[in-house]
Amino acid sequence: MRRIAVVGVALAGLTFGPVAADRAWPQEPGPDDAQAQEAWSRILEEQGPSHASGQRPELGPVILGNPTEAVVVIRVGLYYSYTATGAFSEFASLNHPFVQVSNTVGAVAVMDRATGRHVAIMQPGEVYDVRFDGAAYVVTGPGGVTAAVAGPVFFSPSSPENLLRVESIERTNILASGRVRPLYRGALEVARGASTPAGRVNLLNVLELEDYVRGVVVNESPAFFHVEALKAQATAARGYAVANVGRWFTLGYPFDLVDSASSQVYRGVSAEHPNAVLATEGTRGLVASYQGQIITAFYSSSFGGHSDSVEWIFNAPSSQLPGTNVTPYLRALYDGEPPEPDLDDPAVLQSFWSTAQPQTYDACSRVNNRFARWRITVPAATIKARLTAGRYVVVSGDASGSVTGVEVLQRMAGSGRIAVARITLTSGVVDVRGWDNLRRVLGAPAASTATLCPGSPIAAGFVLNNPSLLEPYTNADGTFGGVIAWGGGWGHNVGLSQYGAHGRGRAGFGFLDILKAYYTGVDVGSYPIDIGRRPGSGPPTLRQEFVSPSGRGTLEIRPSGLKGLRVHINETYDVALGEAELADEVVRIDVSPYLVTGTNVVQYNPVGRQGMATVLVLVD
Repeated sequence: MRRIAVVGVALAGLTFGPVAADRAWPQEPGPDDAQAQEAWSRILEEQGPSHASGQRPELGPVILGNPTEAVVVIRVGLYYSYTATGAFSEFASLNHPFVQVSNTVGAVAVMDRATGRHVAIMQPGEVYDVRFDGAAYVVTGPGGVTAAVAGPVFFSPSSPENLLRVESIERTNILASGRVRPLYRGALEVARGASTPAGRVNLLNVLELEDYVRGVVVNESPAFFHVEALKAQATAARGYAVANVGRWFTLGYPFDLVDSASSQVYRGVSAEHPNAVLATEGTRGLVASYQGQIITAFYSSSFGGHSDSVEWIFNAPSSQLPGTNVTPYLRALYDGEPPEPDLDDPAVLQSFWSTAQPQTYDACSRVNNRFARWRITVPAATIKARLTAGRYVVVSGDASGSVTGVEVLQRMAGSGRIAVARITLTSGVVDVRGWDNLRRVLGAPAASTATLCPGSPIAAGFVLNNPSLLEPYTNADGTFGGVIAWGGGWGHNVGLSQYGAHGRGRAGFGFLDILKAYYTGVDVGSYPIDIGRRPGSGPPTLRQEFVSPSGRGTLEIRPSGLKGLRVHINETYDVALGEAELADEVVRIDVSPYLVTGTNVVQYNPVGRQGMATVLVLVD
């Protein structure tokens, strides 16, 4: 994997300016604050769920794999936030016509990465402009002084307290109304890649992994959620970042991830709610893994009390339902207190999805989840209008006529939600198959509809979920009028429920319990690294920091031809393993005597010139 470290520049003898005044935190809403919930739903509806949540299938697999180096620093591409006409659009384009940067504390070296030389020294309050003229990067500072350099152009702060402000973009303030000129920790770089258009530049934030996670958490889960739920979200976000380092390099851009829903949403310092900071620090260095592999930690807003297995939602191949992509840790589960309902019983299924279920963790009565249960009307004419190309499969005839009936053809094995609906028309018969097609055809109200839980009405056309129950109704003249659709939840129903995690947190679950409840059979620990030796190379020294909530942990090694391994723990203890100890398929060693409750440091040193292994420390 590619790694580019932040360049530190010592600038002696300079006067450090005052810290720019930060916007005061808005008052934190209570856990059942309906206004905060609706604001969250509105923003998520506008920006769309993220690739990390599983809802950007066109961008390919969510997880690329374990890193081969210790990931400490990542490069995040920042979107330009204006359209060609100058209108605000938060994530309009990765390609900026220009970049303008200022800073808050101390001096910032403006450097030409091609030569390593300083172009200028930026002081607080000054604004520097960078653009590409087709031949060179042109840097313009105060008073119009310019320099043309080969670039990229790197803004390297001298003070760790400094924040860099991008004056040329805006971001939605997730924690308060309005927009802000965003502030970022670490460094900024103005660069170009093979995919960057002529005359444009890319802007990226180079920062420590944990600082990145702090800026993600409350963009993917609401800030008012229980902190244990936010810790689970932080762990999922960290795993996505680590396993996707280098993704956007393969697309011809000079960064690992992006700050929009095309990766996971990151808004820098403006999104660092105190709960996000607490959640990040409380899970520092931790990810969820399954048999030595970082998991695809799908998550969505809520399940209505029951999730589905991945092969029913993101089925592969897409032509087969369910798909063949059965994943052991992404299984359907009942998301509530016992007893578990028998949804194979039609009467139980009908009752479960048509009435409130207060025993479920994402229930309206527990967490004010207004989508826990919903009932919407979809008229025949609306169903017909939604039968667009790609949304249905022709069984006979065609879809040109009027809709005369809808019936359930197949249900999902776990939740009992509808998997295939058959629609009869005057001109033929078609099937609507799969979660996404069903929710767009039958899972969105035709008109503004009152919710079954407190909250504002569900807007017309708001896409909810694939329904669980369909109740046909007739017009006054006896003709087919449409269907009343019943369901629960909002999102794709795989992996972790964000509202369910909130409910579990309030019920006393810790974040480890939450993660292990939603992801079947997973472990939580330091992120797994695939280590090895290349002939003629020196031994890699791979250091990780991670939190052990209890001070207990297990070193897990999956060796393949490795002759020896020395593991150095907390700068004091060594665990030395030879070829005989590494002969097993999986080696587990209790390292609890060497760990502390809180942050730990582990260093892996492979011995010999050949072989490899996957290494990590699991916590409990």
